[in-house]
Amino acid sequence: MSDYKATLNLPQTDFPMKANLAQREPERLKAWAEMDLYGQMRQAAQGNRPLSCMTALPTPMVSSTSGMPSTRY
Repeated sequence: MSDYKATLNLPQTDFPMKANLAQREPERLKAWAEMDLYGQMRQAAQGNRPLSCMTALPTPMVSSTSGMPSTRY
């Protein structure tokens, strides 16, 4: 296996390039729980209409006896 680390042009920074997400996620979740972030979001959205999101386009309706979808909209 070749060592490609020497061939990469990475920036020199004072902080680590690795995010350590597996270690930092529990800390972040704990901080959010202490701040009651979800409760604050719920309270801020109180009285607003529910958010709905369409994830797919409507399919064309069958308008002929052959069973083929219509190409006219």
